[in-house]
Amino acid sequence: MREAEPPICYLVGTPRARLSKLQAQLLEQPWKDVRPGLEVKLLAQEKELYILALSRQRLSKERAIRRRRLKKLWRRLAQLRQMRLRRDELLIKLGQAKEEAGPMVWNIT
Repeated sequence: MREAEPPICYLVGTPRARLSKLQAQLLEQPWKDVRPGLEVKLLAQEKELYILALSRQRLSKERAIRRRRLKKLWRRLAQLRQMRLRRDELLIKLGQAKEEAGPMVWNIT
């Protein structure tokens, strides 16, 4: 695709493992404003251009989702405290509550 005439450019998501390898180099790059609330870092390497984007709106949205799920989990935990459950029953219900809350709750920032 690179040798095509005219050259073809495309945008592809990068696996997190590759981003981890590039993390040190990306940290050195300055943030550039694309538009209000959206910043990017550019890193050219081996015929590739890596773009790291930071959207303030997306960040706020993800935090709101995590907060909502965390509140739901807190409500469920309060309900479980009121119940008279045996150990095994409690562990099952705790696992169900954690599963319903989803993985995003555990990464709250």
